[in-house]
Amino acid sequence: MKKYFILVVLLSLGFLASAQQFEPEWTGEVVVLKTDGDTIPVATEKSIPQVKTSASAGLLLVGVGNVRKKAVIKKPRAATQFLPSENLVLIVKCKDNETDPTTFIQLVKFEEKKKERRAELANVNWLGTVSEGNMEYIEFKGKKYGKSSYILTFPVQEGEFGVHVLNPNEQDEKTTVFYCFGIHADNEVVVVE
Repeated sequence: MKKYFILVVLLSLGFLASAQQFEPEWTGEVVVLKTDGDTIPVATEKSIPQVKTSASAGLLLVGVGNVRKKAVIKKPRAATQFLPSENLVLIVKCKDNETDPTTFIQLVKFEEKKKERRAELANVNWLGTVSEGNMEYIEFKGKKYGKSSYILTFPVQEGEFGVHVLNPNEQDEKTTVFYCFGIHADNEVVVVE
């Protein structure tokens, strides 16, 4: 009986260790798993965006128009790139995995420009109407992974993406960070280690 108990304990420890082998090191960090044949964890590009505010020409000239607030990352594409044909999932490490991930994890598709990637945070029109959260969000499904992470599945499509993890367990917000990656058919795959 004692031998069976020890065997069960050893098997349980081995299962727990393998279930956590792809968890990122830090809370809030994101890793992309390529699951074509072998499972390969790939680090994402960690980017702290600049926040820019701009007024439309109409607002400046005749007083009718919008003021937009955008998160801007100063490179046109992330250093971490994948092909659309690859099977990809995301692993996001959090303080725990007891909260619905759709309430505090955002998968954002960036607008691509020649020299930057950007996402609209807010828009104020000339009448004073404010709309926030205007980023293009990509829907995902989340499941618990390991002790404190989530594994996210999403429809793979071309574009530049960023994962923003809000802070559900704390009162204060930290610096806005996007964990970025791109999916493009016209690029060679670049991996950040």
